[in-house]
Parts: sequence; structure tokens; C-alpha cells
Amino acid sequence: MKTINIAPKIEKAGYLVVGIIAAMASLFLSVVSLMHTTVVDDVKEGEGVMSVVYNIPERLECVYYLNDNFILNLLILAVLLLDAFLLIRHCKKIKLRTICIGLFLWTFALGIFWVLSSQCAPTEDSATVTNASVAFAQNDYAVLSDIRYFNEYPFQLGYVFFNEIILRFAGLFRKPDTLIILEVLNAAFLGVIHLFLVLITEKLLHDRRVTALAAVLLALSTAPLISCSFVYGIYPGMMFAVIAMYCEICYLLDNKLPYAVIAALSITLAVMVKPNYMIWMIAMLLIAAVCMLKRKKYLRDGIYIVLTAVLACSIQPLVIRGYEKASGVDIKGTVPYIGWIAMGINETYLAPGWYNVRYTIGLIEEADFNEEVAKERGWELVRERVDFLLHHPQYTSDFFYLKNVSQWNDTAYESIWNNTVRGQYKDKGKFAVWVCGEGKSTVKKIMDLFAQLVFFGFFIGCIRLLREKNFMLTPLPVVFIGGFLYHMISEGKSQYVLPYFIAMTGFAAAGIVWLGDLFVRRLKPDHLLYGALGGSQFLLEPAAESHAEPVKAEAEPESPANNAETPADAKPDAPKQQKSGNQKNKKKKKR
Repeated sequence: MKTINIAPKIEKAGYLVVGIIAAMASLFLSVVSLMHTTVVDDVKEGEGVMSVVYNIPERLECVYYLNDNFILNLLILAVLLLDAFLLIRHCKKIKLRTICIGLFLWTFALGIFWVLSSQCAPTEDSATVTNASVAFAQNDYAVLSDIRYFNEYPFQLGYVFFNEIILRFAGLFRKPDTLIILEVLNAAFLGVIHLFLVLITEKLLHDRRVTALAAVLLALSTAPLISCSFVYGIYPGMMFAVIAMYCEICYLLDNKLPYAVIAALSITLAVMVKPNYMIWMIAMLLIAAVCMLKRKKYLRDGIYIVLTAVLACSIQPLVIRGYEKASGVDIKGTVPYIGWIAMGINETYLAPGWYNVRYTIGLIEEADFNEEVAKERGWELVRERVDFLLHHPQYTSDFFYLKNVSQWNDTAYESIWNNTVRGQYKDKGKFAVWVCGEGKSTVKKIMDLFAQLVFFGFFIGCIRLLREKNFMLTPLPVVFIGGFLYHMISEGKSQYVLPYFIAMTGFAAAGIVWLGDLFVRRLKPDHLLYGALGGSQFLLEPAAESHAEPVKAEAEPESPANNAETPADAKPDAPKQQKSGNQKNKKKKKR
């Protein structure tokens, strides 16, 4: 009985769906970034503007929109692409070790420089979380009974536990006077993130030009560096998530079991530190499931998928139970997650779908801290809002347009804002004062132009994915799609999409290099730019050109019939023999 192999069809459907959705979403971001800029700023009293053109209220966290010069931005994007093309020709022979070490040291050094210049201290939620870590490191769990914060948001205890371990270890040598050590570690975490994104591009594309350009783009990305001073679990969580993604790719391509173990443990830690990295876990498991059908290693891959899901989904409850046991406090009255969905699809005073206390603390308080009642009320709010959105399509389009623009098109991703409104350990250094003061508009403009290059490069990378028809190029686009869709319906905030922007930066290099290849191939050899770009030296040598390795299917045993020579196998040699005979006849005639 003939069996039907559905693996190739699922794999094809996979890269088509991922490529098309990611291309459409990134094209939207690319076009919008050329026309508008979102600004999140601290608008003080007397600085607000309420007019037909501007709607800038006086708020600590004010979200407003500016219109850009589309033609000028388009010209600058063309210049940036040409600069990238000029750089690519010099990237072919740089050693991977040099790229990795140089990028990590650059990121770590600049991150520390910014942290020491900014002297930013945690406030609000970040202060509550880090202060709890300090207390827990001293075996003081009173905060769990003194305030309701961790009853309402118990998922924060994962990051508290992570910081507690760090502070306990640091306390073995010297008790820290401030929590700036956590900001310095953020710089190290960002360096590791950049390092593994570069390794992912090298592993998938085998093109040193892409690897080197990805390193350059990551090194020039300003918003992530300035965000090192914001202590909220974003960077340690992303570090574990990127390590997990790299290890899964190695496991699927090289079939080495230790990589699967590291991937499972790393993504579990990522989810523990920041539950939002569940998006990365889902992306990884979807990729592994599709590859399992091609590889036909159902037992091994199945165990990996199930074990990873169980570990990641169990880690937060385990941490919460651990703190309950240590403190003797019963953590209950938790805000149901549906509250964040209700928040994400409703208007708020900041921007569409941004934070509104009504859907979190307000929801659980109205239910008298009964989780089931709060969950039921949350679902009612969601159903009412969905019904309204379905019956008002124009409003729905405008709502989600503004929500996406408010998050993704704030190309500073609240990095400067966080360094402006947070507390201070001491006065800022001169550089941080300039960035957060007189130089703010300049720095934001640089970030804006850089984001335009990343969005466009990522879009071209998605087109490359569709052209190459290789499912193993999908990991970073799948993560981007997950983040884009999740933050479309859940709580909106531009700092939350920063990890996805960093991931996009690495993949954008693949699109820019591919576009450069197309550009050079279309130039005539006598064209001025052909020589400036290095001509044929710009391209990979034919022998060196390679793309992401497809996942290898299990080899099927050959039957004797396949090894036996058939008449069809012998036909190709016949013309050669005939040609050889004709040549002999010609030689005889000449004699």
C-alpha cells in the first residue's frame, strides 16, 4: 500500500504562510515608518499642544504622532542601502570568531558606558520587583503580605527569583549599595543576545557577508543600548530565548541531542523571567513539529516538544509555590490574563490598547478578589468589545492601525523616556544629559532612520525566504509574527516590542545582502557603481554560495532494484560512444 508523504506539503505551506504574513506585516511597518514617527515623551506642564495639527496632552507618558517627509526618508533609505552595499564587499573574509568577540565586547562596553552615565534607578513596577529581590535575598518575605502587588501579578516572581539568585551570589563578596549591578548585567545579556543572533544567521545562511552585516547593524542599534538601564527582565529573558532558538536550530540541522536539552532548559528560563517569551517557545515548538515530519524522528522530537512545553508551562507555578512555602503566605486574588486582552482591544487615555488599570486591578477589585468572577467579567468585556469591533469595520481598522503604529513606530521604544522619568542614583553624566535633553531629537531621528532600514531589510529578507523555499529560514520571521499578533490584541506598549525589533535587525541583514546581489548582477561591467561595489567580488564565489541547510529526512534503504543498472541508466552513455566513433571516422578521412 502506497503511503502519502505529507511532510513536504506541510513544509511548503509553512514557509509560504510565514513568508507572506511576515512580508505583509514588515511592509506595513516599512511604509508607515517612512511617513510617520511615534513619540513617547514626558510632556510637562506648559509644554502640551492641543490644536488641529497636534494633540499633545501634558502627561508623564504621552504618546503622539508626527508626520515625516516621505520623499526625503526614501532618499535617505536609498543612501543607507548603498552604504550597506559598499560595506558588504569587505565582509567576505572576516573570521566568525572575530565578528563574535568584537560584537560582544562592543555591546558590553557601550552598555556599561551608558549605564554609568545614566545612573538610572528603578521606579514603579521595576522598583517593586527589584526591591523584593533584595529583601528575598536577605530571607525577608514580608513584602508578600504587606502589599497586594504579587498577589495581583504573581508572574513577576519569576524575575524576582532570578534577581534574588544574582544578589545572593553578589552578596558573597560584597553587599551591593545600589542595584546598578543589574543594569551592568543587562549590558552583558544584550551582548550575548547579539552574539547568538549572529550565530543564528551564520548557521542558517552560511554567508559571511550576512553574518558580518548583521553584526554591524546590531552594533549600531542605539535603542537597545540605551535600554540597558531599564531593569524589568526584558534582556535576561531574551538572552535565554535566543540561546534556546539557536540550540534548537543546531539540534534540527545537526541532530545532536545535547542541543535539544539546552534549548528546552533555556526557553524554560526565558519564560520564568518574562512570561511573554512564551511566544518564542510556541514558535520553536511549531518549527520543531514541522521538522519532525520531515526528519521522521517522531519519538525523539516528540519527547523534545512535549518536555519543552511541560517545563516552560510549569516553571512559573513552581516559583510561586516556592515563595508561598518560604513565606507562609497564600498568593491569591490574581488578575486573570483575559484582563490584558480586554485592555488590548479597548481605548485608553494613552493610546489604543495601552495600559488601563480598569482591566487589571480594577477588574479583580470589582470581583472582590475572586479570580473566577473576575475571569468571567473579563470574558464579558472581551465579547462586548469584539461584537462592537465586528459591527464597526472602519473604526476597527483605525483602532488597530493606531495601536500598531503607537508600538512599532516609536523607534526609540521608550528607551530615552525610561531614562528620563525613572529615579536617579546620582546626577547623570554629560553624555546622558545630552541624550535625554538637547540631543533627544537628534538621537530619535537617528533611531528613526535606522528602524526604516531594518524594517525594509526585514521585508526583503521575507521575500528572499519565499524565493528560496527553505523552511529553515523561518525561525526569526515566526517569532516576529508571534510578537506582532500578540501585541495587536494584548496590552500595548512600545518597550514590549523591543525584543522583536532586535531579532528583526539580525534577519534584515539577509535581505539587504540579497538585494545587493540582485543590484550588482543587474549592473553592466562598465557602470561606475559596478566597480565601486567590487563587481564580481561583491558576490559569493559560486563554490562558496550556500543557503540554509534543509532538514535532512531519514534515509530510506535502497532496494536491489534501485542499484541495478537499467536500460534507462545506460542511455546517457550512448551518445558519447557514438560521438567518439564519429570522431574516429573523421580522423580516418583526413588521413
